[in-house]
Parts: sequence; C-alpha cells; structure tokens
Amino acid sequence: PLWDAGLSIGHQVVTPGEMIDLARSDLPTATSLLDWRLIAGESSGTEKMLSRVYNGVFGSDQVRKFLRQLEMRAAERSERYGGSVYLLEPDVKNGIGGLRDLDIMYWVARARWRAPDLTELVKVGILVPREHQKIEAAAALLWRVRNLLHAYAGRRSDRLSFERQEAFASDLGYGNGGLAVERFMSEYYRCAQVLVQGREMLLGRAAPPPKRRPRETLIGGGLKLTNGLVSLVDPADLEKDPALSLRLYDEAVRRNTSVYQFARDAVARIAGTAEFCERLRASPQAARLFVRLITVAQRTEFKEGSVLRELHDVGLLVAMLPEFTPVVGRVHHDVYHVYTVDVHSVKAVDRLRALCRGELAAEHPLASRLAAELPGRNVLFFATLLHDVGKDIGGKKHSERGAELAVEILGRLGFSDSDIGEVRDLVLNHLSMYLVATRRDIDDPKTLEAFCNTLHGAESLRELYLLTIADVSTTSPTALSSWKARMLEDLYVAAERYLSKGKEAAFHQRAEGVRHQVRQLCPERGEAEFLDHYLSAIPERYLYANQPDDIVRHSRFARQAQFQAVNITVMTRDDPYVELCFVADDRPGLLAMITATLAAARIKVVRAQIYSWTDTYRRVRALDLFWVRSGTSERGVMELLPRLERDFGRLMSHELTPVELVAGPRNARTSDRPTPEVPTEIQFDNRSSTDHSVIEIITRDQVGLLFWLSNTLQHCGLTISFAKINTEGTQVADVFYVTQAAGGKITDPRAIETIKQQLLSTIARTGQTP
Repeated sequence: PLWDAGLSIGHQVVTPGEMIDLARSDLPTATSLLDWRLIAGESSGTEKMLSRVYNGVFGSDQVRKFLRQLEMRAAERSERYGGSVYLLEPDVKNGIGGLRDLDIMYWVARARWRAPDLTELVKVGILVPREHQKIEAAAALLWRVRNLLHAYAGRRSDRLSFERQEAFASDLGYGNGGLAVERFMSEYYRCAQVLVQGREMLLGRAAPPPKRRPRETLIGGGLKLTNGLVSLVDPADLEKDPALSLRLYDEAVRRNTSVYQFARDAVARIAGTAEFCERLRASPQAARLFVRLITVAQRTEFKEGSVLRELHDVGLLVAMLPEFTPVVGRVHHDVYHVYTVDVHSVKAVDRLRALCRGELAAEHPLASRLAAELPGRNVLFFATLLHDVGKDIGGKKHSERGAELAVEILGRLGFSDSDIGEVRDLVLNHLSMYLVATRRDIDDPKTLEAFCNTLHGAESLRELYLLTIADVSTTSPTALSSWKARMLEDLYVAAERYLSKGKEAAFHQRAEGVRHQVRQLCPERGEAEFLDHYLSAIPERYLYANQPDDIVRHSRFARQAQFQAVNITVMTRDDPYVELCFVADDRPGLLAMITATLAAARIKVVRAQIYSWTDTYRRVRALDLFWVRSGTSERGVMELLPRLERDFGRLMSHELTPVELVAGPRNARTSDRPTPEVPTEIQFDNRSSTDHSVIEIITRDQVGLLFWLSNTLQHCGLTISFAKINTEGTQVADVFYVTQAAGGKITDPRAIETIKQQLLSTIARTGQTP
C-alpha cells in the first residue's frame, strides 16, 4: 500500500544478527537502528535486539568509531553541499545546517547516552535549557520550511530556491517584497547555524573520556595546558572573572595552539547569558584583550586559521559588540552577496590578515605591499570589522548608521578620539572608492579631485584602498574580478600622485610624460611620424587611461587600419578577459553597431573607452576599446573573432541594421533560473565630470542590454564618449558619459526626463519590468 501510494520505501529481510553485523561497518544501517521504532507485534524481540545493538555496536569501546564515522560523513556532506551554511539557495535537508545535522544530534544522543531525545540530555546535564531551546526553535523553522517545500512541489523537494523564498516569506508571516525575504532568510540562516553549532557541540561532548590521564601544566591566571591545548583550571572562575574568557584565547594565540574542547564549551555556555556579557564589556582588561585578538595578523590554530571566526562561533564577538547582533545571519536578497553580513565581516578581517602576512602577494601585489607597511592595524582592522555593522534591516543608509555605531563601540573599547574619527570616516566612506573606480571616469580631473577631497591624506587613501580590497574580495568568491582589481589599483595610483604632487602633475605633466615614454618605444621614422600625429590628435584623457606600451599597440593598429573598412583586433589578454580594439570611420550610430556586434555573439562587455580623432587624411576616425569576456576563458572570444568581423562588416556596409542583428537573442536572459528582482534606477549626474553628463543605469542584466541602451541614447541625439559596465550578480550598473550632439551637458529638466523615460521603455522591452 505504501508503494502504491507513491511513497519511497526501502526494505530489508534480515535476521537480527545480520543486521548487527552490518551496522558495525555500514553507517546508514547503524543510524537506522538508532531510529528503530516498533510499529506492531511482540515487543520482546525488539527489546532483545536493541540490547544487543547498544552493547555490540554502540558500546563504550565501539561508540568512538561510530562518532568518528558521523564526523567524517558530516565533513563529506559539507564538501558536497558547498561548505557553507550561507548558500543562496540552500538544501534544507542535506545542506550545511540542514535537518540532517538535527538527525546527527539525535543519533549522538541515543548512541552515546541512550537518550531517546534531546530533552533527556537536559535532564542529565549534557545540554543546558538555553541550548536545547535554541536547537528546538531552529528545528521547528526548518521543518516548517521543508513541509512547505513538499506541499508546493507535490513531491520530495528540498532546495529553497529564490522563487520559494519569496512565497514562504509571505506564508510564514514575514510579509511581502525583498525586505520580507531578507528577514525570512536571515532567520533561516541563524537557525541553520544553530544546528551546525549544535551538531559540533554534541559530537565534541560525546567523545568518551581518554583512557589515559591528560597531561596538565598550570600556566597561571586561571589557565592551564591540557595535552598542549589551553584550558581553564576551573570553569566557575568565568563567573568571577569574565575577562578570563578572552585571556584563554589570547594565551592560545600567543602559544600558537588552540583551546581545549571542555574550556571552549564552558565559554560558549556562559557567553549566552546577559549578565556575563554586561560584566565582560565593563572590564578594561577584556577590552584590551579583545582589541589585541581582533588585530593580530598571525595565522592561528583555530578553524580556517581565524581567531575572529572562533570568537564569533563561541559568542564572544557579540558579547563584546552587542551592536553586531542585528547583522548576525543578515542576508541580501540577491545573487551577488554570497555571505551573511556577519560572516562577510569576519572574512574581510581575515583577508586583511592574509594581506599583512604576504600570502596574497601574487594575487594582490600592491595591496600586500601596502598592508605590510602599515604603521598600526587598530584603525584599519576595526573599520573593516565594523564597515557593515549598520546593515540592520531598514532605516537610514548603512554607512551612516555604521559610522554612528562605530563611535559608540570604539569609545567603549578605549580608542583615542583621533582613532575613533579615522574609523568613523572609513566606515562612512567605505563604498566610495569602489563606486568611483567602477562607475566613474577616473581619468577625468574633476572625478579625481572630488574623490581626493574626501580623503585626509595618503594614509587615509591607503587604508581606504585596503578596506575596499578586503570588502569586495569577500562579498563573494568572484566579486573582485581582475578588471575591478585593476580599476581600484589605477584609482589608488592616480589619487596617490594627485595627493603627493598636485593636480598639474597628476594630469598635464603626466600626459607629457606618457607621450615621451611612448615615443621612446617607437624609434622607426615612419612609425614615429604617424605616432606624433596620433598623440596630438587623440583626446588627452586617453593618455591618462592607457599604459605606454598599450598606446603603441593602438597606434600601430590604427596606422595599419587606415584604408580598411572593418578593423577589429585583440590588443591584450588577461584570462578570461580580452581587450578588443575597433577602428573605423566615425559616424552617428557607430557605437550601436559595435555593441550590436558584441551582443549578437553573446560577448559580455565589462568596460569601454570611446575616442574620436582626426587622422593625417583629415578623416574623423574612431578608436574604441572594449574589455570583454565570453565563457570562462579568453579562448571563447578568440574563437568568435571571425564572426565579429563578418557581422561588423555587414553593419558598416548597411547590409542590415543593428536592431536586425540583435533581434534574435534580444529577449534571452542571462539565466533561465528565477532570481530576485532588480529594481531599475536611472540617475543623471552633472557634477562628476568636467565636460559630460553622467547617466548611471542600474537594472537587471540582460543579453544585449548595452546595445539597446546605447542605441536609445543615440536616438535621443546624444554622443557617448565613455562607458563603464559593472556587473554584480544579476544586477548591472551601466554608466555613460554623454554630451549633446552639438557638445555640452544635458541640463534641461524636460530633456533629462524624456531621456529617462526612453531608457525605461527600452529596459522594459528587453525583459526588465522597472
């Protein structure tokens, strides 16, 4: 009848002896015996078998092997399911922090203590009531979510997709919309983390006592070494001396060892009590130890080498910083922010540690050098830890909220007024460098001047750069792409030059220096004559934006392409990114032709430079540079070059229009899988650029979007001089520097509103509903 009902039922026909023999080597059989329930029939046979099971499979000598098997299976499952609680679409059953971790807790309770459930562990003192209540509450939410998944699907379904997250937020009473989903998923992740910690805690407490007496050495201050690990002489001392909890970890770091499990459990238990936390925060010694532990650079013997993660796991981070509580488990309803706010903040500090140790010198040479030269770490490390502390759901901008909280926190920790001011400014402006680098023309004097005016000298620039690298690189594993890293480095170098030598040296003197370096690279007379004209005719901002050897390559290609209608070549490669150079007679709509060519080939554009200049034959020529990618390696773009040349040639000869070329894939999305909505925002900025209006468009990424936007701007009578494309998950920020056809910024409010409406209409037609 069960099979006929469509239920998946396994079966075995075995004798009790066969079952017990199999359980000794087969973990699923062993856990099935722990879940054994008599449905019907005579109970004496079951009682006899279970007595043999507990003595023969889970006896005092055998249970150690069983617990090791559970730990190994949990580690394998962690690797298989992404190694993190904080997956964007978690598996509620088998994912990390899923219901399988609850199963492990029940199996441990039954195998080690013969307890039928976790309530029994409270009675015998293995769990304190507070720990049990947290586990039960977490399990209740995950069961509700899994039941809803099955009800919606009409079958077994365990993946909590974006689509289901939005539905369940409403069903479970969190409300509707993106903020409601964030509240729901934040609660889900907190509960999943409780189950992970519960599983680790019970496995640790279940380990049978060692057969040999541990080696112990008193080291003073209420501490001792137990088998080489730092432990507590008497856990009761934590009540009288709360700072002992931090001395425990400080001593472990100093001795380059870890903390004994018994002492760790004692700290984790007491850190959850309000009275202990209040007394801990009131201790000047605790404040000094906490600051030292946050700013230590060495790799430690804790999980992932991170003492900060350990402090967070046992509850001491929140005990010292209660302002951190609202961001524990705080999640963004998008596909860009992979980690919760608290985990991201911890990872960002750990990234700084790695930079200081020089472990990332190959990946981030400039940041590693600057980190190694830091005169002090307190300001930067605490700015990094607190940069997102203001991200409680709702309210004012998180940077402003975070800056206010940082002042309160650092005052309590005994920081000087000057250090508090520096941290406050870094938290307040922690997004500024990233936004300028990825959304503005950093070679525009006005942009650089405005950015440098927000800084307080070279030290402020260095700290902001390092904070930005640590922040972006830990937003998600792929957030800091090579081109973003290059943009940030270019901005740092330009700003450092501006601060140390002034505006004239940063731009005009630099341009002359670039021209001199380029000429030195081209000794041949014929080539040098063309190069001299090229350097005088090309806009000066081109010289700021490109390296001398790149300029030489561009010049050579422009010279070779003087009498060819279609000119496309690969200039540089930075796998998976490729720099494509287009040279052609400039004409209205040329940018739309180029972006249509790229869109039809499904090539992703990440950055663009657009220049017009008059060649030696008095023709107006265009030299347009695009940094692109296709697939996961540069080979994808190289294989598409013949197609690009063919399609661009057909457009240049008017064989077809850009719209006709792109019309095929115009409605294709970057992903067929439902993902969170991205609200569309369009901003006009007439202050950031010297000569251009800046149009910033934030919307959902779509295949061919860059073409449709540039095509719309062309039909609005605008000339595009520069473009930056910044993709964050499924959100894209496309920025265009434009002028009116006759030159000058767009200042008429009615014209601005008309352009906005045209762009909104275009975005709606390409698949995005604003």
